[in-house]
Amino acid sequence: MSEVILSNKPNASQELESGIRRSDHKSNDMINPSKTALIATYTEETTSTIRTTCPYCGVGCGVLASVDATGVVSVKGDPEHPANFGKLCSKGSALAQTLGSARRLTEPYYQNKLASMAQQQPITYDSHAYSATAALNNLASTVPTDWNGVLNDIATRLNDTIAKHGRDSIMFYVSGQLLTEDYYVANKFIKGFIGNNNIDSNSRLCMSSAVAGHKRAFGADLVPGNYEDLESCDLLVLVGSNMAWCHPILFGRFLAAKKANPNKKLIVIDPRRTDSCEFADLHLPIAAGTDTHLYNGLLHYLSEHGFSDTGYIEHGHGVDDALAAANVWSIEKVAQACQVSIDSILEFYQLVAAHDKTVTAFSMGVNQSKSGTDKVNAIINTHLLTGRVGKPGASPFSLTGQPNAMGGREVGALANLLTVHLDLDNSIHRQLVADFWQAPQPIAPEVGIQACDAADAILDGRIKAIWIMATNPVVSLPDADKFRRALAACDLVIVSDCSVDSDTVKCADIVLPAQGWGEKSGTVTNSERRISRQRAVKPALGLAKPDWWILSQVARRMGLSGFDYDHPSEIFNEHVALTAFKNDPNQSESKNNQPRYLNLAKDLPMPVLSRADYEVMPPFQWGGARITSTQVNLIAITPSDIASLPNFHHFHPHQRRQKTNKSDVKNRDKWHNTDFNPSTVNLRLITGRIRDQWHTMTRTGLAPQLNQHESVPTLTIHPHEAKQLGVEKGDYVQLRPCYEQILPNSEATTIDTNNFNTDTDTDTDTDTDNENIEQTVLAQIAISDSMRVGDAFMPMHWSNAFASFARVGTLIPTVVDPYSGQPELKNSAIRMSAVPMQTLGKIMVHPDFQDTILVHLRAMTAHFKKEAIAGESQTASIKFELNGAGSSLSLPALTWSISRQANSVLITLASPAERTARQLLDPKFWQQFIDDYQKSVSDKWLTGNADDTLTVNSAFTLSKPEKQLRFISTQSEVRSEALNHIPSPLDSTMPSDQLLLAIYFAPKVMYLPSTHWLDSCFASTDAIPVQQRYKWLLAGRPATGYIDPGPLVCSCMAVGENIIINAIAKQQCHSAQSVGKACRAGTNCGSCVSQINALIEEHAS
Repeated sequence: MSEVILSNKPNASQELESGIRRSDHKSNDMINPSKTALIATYTEETTSTIRTTCPYCGVGCGVLASVDATGVVSVKGDPEHPANFGKLCSKGSALAQTLGSARRLTEPYYQNKLASMAQQQPITYDSHAYSATAALNNLASTVPTDWNGVLNDIATRLNDTIAKHGRDSIMFYVSGQLLTEDYYVANKFIKGFIGNNNIDSNSRLCMSSAVAGHKRAFGADLVPGNYEDLESCDLLVLVGSNMAWCHPILFGRFLAAKKANPNKKLIVIDPRRTDSCEFADLHLPIAAGTDTHLYNGLLHYLSEHGFSDTGYIEHGHGVDDALAAANVWSIEKVAQACQVSIDSILEFYQLVAAHDKTVTAFSMGVNQSKSGTDKVNAIINTHLLTGRVGKPGASPFSLTGQPNAMGGREVGALANLLTVHLDLDNSIHRQLVADFWQAPQPIAPEVGIQACDAADAILDGRIKAIWIMATNPVVSLPDADKFRRALAACDLVIVSDCSVDSDTVKCADIVLPAQGWGEKSGTVTNSERRISRQRAVKPALGLAKPDWWILSQVARRMGLSGFDYDHPSEIFNEHVALTAFKNDPNQSESKNNQPRYLNLAKDLPMPVLSRADYEVMPPFQWGGARITSTQVNLIAITPSDIASLPNFHHFHPHQRRQKTNKSDVKNRDKWHNTDFNPSTVNLRLITGRIRDQWHTMTRTGLAPQLNQHESVPTLTIHPHEAKQLGVEKGDYVQLRPCYEQILPNSEATTIDTNNFNTDTDTDTDTDTDNENIEQTVLAQIAISDSMRVGDAFMPMHWSNAFASFARVGTLIPTVVDPYSGQPELKNSAIRMSAVPMQTLGKIMVHPDFQDTILVHLRAMTAHFKKEAIAGESQTASIKFELNGAGSSLSLPALTWSISRQANSVLITLASPAERTARQLLDPKFWQQFIDDYQKSVSDKWLTGNADDTLTVNSAFTLSKPEKQLRFISTQSEVRSEALNHIPSPLDSTMPSDQLLLAIYFAPKVMYLPSTHWLDSCFASTDAIPVQQRYKWLLAGRPATGYIDPGPLVCSCMAVGENIIINAIAKQQCHSAQSVGKACRAGTNCGSCVSQINALIEEHAS
């Protein structure tokens, strides 16, 4: 039987079924529900419609943003835009939900970055009382400033840095989220006027291998095809691309064409059976890293069977060498290397040979590899040999992952590029650009610091100041903790961003508020070379400014000329002029003429646009629909014998020494053998995006409908590994990197990270424990035979702002492609261990409570650091033995993740520590949180009557034997005449309550309530009968008549799993099409169709 206690009376458990705690603190700072009201959905009652583009992937979909008379924004697809013709995916459809003021940076400020970074770690207090209010006050580390002062200060400090340490001591790290005008100013500023090439982009992480491959094959960074080819091809081959999730609008265009002509074929080449495979005629689950082996074999097969286009390649270069390198790759040898059947390889080769109109679309699975450039060229080789390039329905096609990665490529905002397709290593090109810019010194010929080298460059003193714009490298870079440590050590860190939820913002000395989507105005280029306008939909929030304006202002204050821009059209015109400068294709190449394909002046109706013309500029495709390169280069590819071997971290001297027992040191090539330790499983970690999230969630994390698909950090593994470790769906596991060390007189060896020598001093132990905790990732298990045995998949987007221990970048070692500098992000060696949790919980809070309650949880963790387990060093972790194997895990005492709901924020918690679990199950702990919060706010509540009071009521049920707690806090405005009246659930005059906090803890997930109905209660509790209000809230559901829609399946149409199951079971809907007709699921972008089909298979009679 549940033990029920009345909070405000010590012996009142028999008086009421649920307890209520009342407080009489007056306040003018309590929750105002209207502050976080949702943006309305689309209606026709609008006053203006603005054409703009989506800020997510590189498809570049057109968006119609409508703004009504009250300023409410709604979005739908632009039916006239050639990229999407009116369709939007789940992310694009939810753009309006991201336009509020929540979680936005709105003013510039200085920051004590070390104190700020400490907020992301457990907080230490001298007192045993862990006050949320004290935590917030003690960690105040920011000082607001104004634009004039901070811009002058940045200019002075950058000039001082150059004077003291030289021009090479400054670096810019920018983002594919920037507009072309922002990119252009940044690139010009640092390369032409600061005088170094230390500018790199997070596009280095997603498409730089494609750039390098295209330049090797075509002599320039050219994309020969376009989106129409996806519809007109007879065979689409997806290589390392889950197009159904990552580019669903393009996938929908192909599927529509396939539906009209069922003879069209789809082949998916991917280690995982992704959702794209649902529609595939053939899936090749090749071993990671073996794309070059597969395509070398295809090149040999096409040549051997007479499919070479001799007329096309007769003027090509490297043909004989490429064929010679491919000739050794027989079908049998390819099958062995790729670990798939000979029959599957032969079927693939025959299908490609039989279809002249073949498009090979590739993305991150190809690019994000230590052999990414070779993979790109191995694919392009097969198209060049057969002449299937730049023809309708026949071309290789690189799918970019960011909205303006292509614009950055055109501008040249990478450390190894110059600008506008001119080459950094060409002295004539450098002089051409310097002349155009009127640069004060020659442009440096050396390649600048690239993204994955930035941490070392800071730590060894080469970089003294870094300016990071619109990206979150503390999460996204490999060796993410190393980059975080580098920022802590850097003399000057400037971060321009729009979101407070960027981990990198917490590492800045100076934070500058940049405009976000819906406020910015400029241009972007999508994957098919189509340039579109991104237009402002609403005024900028607070003091936020465009990135180009911020950069230009600093440059001018540094005394530099050429940055007196007042409007983005001026920057665009200058960019256009540079593409045309000394660029006449009708004349031969000379010092005064450098012909190149990129010449925007030819593609515009006039070479200089007025502001009015710029504002109405329609989308256009530079270079025409298709580009036929005059230069054809086949590249000889020699695949690595160890391409499938995952990458290991290096064992650094400052980490704890390993035991010398030889049984603890395993040969690197036997990394998969786990017989020596049954409590752990070695895996290959593959990272990537999931359907409804993008990058590090700073935008998608704001959209409730995008946070339902996967609301907690999840690791997907094959059933074999689940059985081996003894875990089930939803169980927690800890992930740690695998290390290798070059030992004296030996080859590289793998270190068993379970076994470290603990015979060291306390300080060293503490430092190492902290580092081990930093590198720890905790996730819940999903089990699927879509994974290859030995592989695991975890999304890349989780950051410290949304989960306490889920940054996969901490598990990924820095291993880069030698040609492109792009890191390998899908092939990392990790160890997985099961983590038994003592308690599991869900906390739902009003959005304005989010930061406060997280500080309270961190404070609790810090408390246990002070009361560390007897005999252990003082760490914010616990240790326990693994299945009696003689090794132990060092774990955080508490882990949590955050998911934005429609009206609340869901915090999912778990603790492996019994002591922490006891605290979480103690109602006094949560009541103290409420009391502390009330004490921190003012004593006046401005209701028009100073005698009125805002009361906060708490109710809870506690079952100690079942280890379950349910705790509710609400607030209500009470009139002065009722202040001495204790409210009762039976009181008909009881005021309507605003739900502030709902807490549920239990030993198993099945005992926790669903969140859908509870979330609706944060909007209003009026629908709950007064007499039943607290009973229902504590139960987490109404007594009768409620159908829980279940976990969200279709984000576009907001359709839950139970709704779909009902359509299948009760309405006899046995196809995705019939389910769509019944409940609209899967009828927009189609990225959930595979999940619908899986439900049909499970529930159809």
